[in-house]
Amino acid sequence: MKNFAKRISALVLAVVVSAAVLCPAAFAAQLPSLPKGECVVDDAGVLSSSTVQTITELNAQLESSCSGAQIDVLTVEYTGNDSTEDYATQAFNAWGIGSSSQNNGVLILLVMESAQYADGDYYLTYGDGFRNTTLAKQSSAIAQTMEDQFAAKDYDGAVTTCARNVANTIADIYGVSLSGSTGNGSTVQPGYQGSQSSGGSTLTDILTLVVGAVLLIVIIRSMAYVFASPCGWLWCFGGPRPPYRRRGRRGPPPPPPGLHQLRDRLRLVASGGIVRHQLKFFLCHRFLPSARITTICCCFKLYYSTHIL
Repeated sequence: MKNFAKRISALVLAVVVSAAVLCPAAFAAQLPSLPKGECVVDDAGVLSSSTVQTITELNAQLESSCSGAQIDVLTVEYTGNDSTEDYATQAFNAWGIGSSSQNNGVLILLVMESAQYADGDYYLTYGDGFRNTTLAKQSSAIAQTMEDQFAAKDYDGAVTTCARNVANTIADIYGVSLSGSTGNGSTVQPGYQGSQSSGGSTLTDILTLVVGAVLLIVIIRSMAYVFASPCGWLWCFGGPRPPYRRRGRRGPPPPPPGLHQLRDRLRLVASGGIVRHQLKFFLCHRFLPSARITTICCCFKLYYSTHIL
């Protein structure tokens, strides 16, 4: 009974682990939806209405002057098992920020609870339309402008500062000016070359796929052995195990006839007890080639008739 319980527990554990590896999204935090016509989702409830209005006004200018470029803001309490970068990439792709043809959207993510940082985390990601541009090169520096205000829990100030720097950088890329702007964000370090990317955690995705594939192969091979065995699947629940069949070994070949047996056969030959073709068959398979059988038979018969008998 104890063995049965252990096997059931092991089976349940294997199913849970495989599900966690193969379906990590099932254990991630739920991604909030973006209402149509809006650009801010304050799921954590840390932004004021004035901040939302500021982001909305910036987007109105960007959409009309910069080929539909857009800045969206998302605040959440936590990201579940996903990293801040992965969660931001998922939200960006799910919301479809910016122009669909230009892929020129930007997302600012604020996370209140983070496993890596005690005071939370933030992240800035962008579409492929801004790759190899000033925004891509300075994205890390632009996100870093939120640090002091974010650490002081001034989330309104952090979002407003970052959004204005992003908007001014986008305007410079398209060669336009925004009303109320003062240039390309004086708080951004001009010589900083950021390495921020919007591609998500590629290494994490590859490792997840490799581990999931290996685990899936192990499960399939185990199930194939269980169901293909003569006793079926009962042995893993305490039933009889499949019988082990040892392959038989061939015994040693019989020894050749001794001298006394040869002597007896030759006596019979001399006395006529064995016909000529029988002796020929015996000698051919045991001792001599068939080409000399006739001569040897005659010699043996003559010799043993004279000397032995």
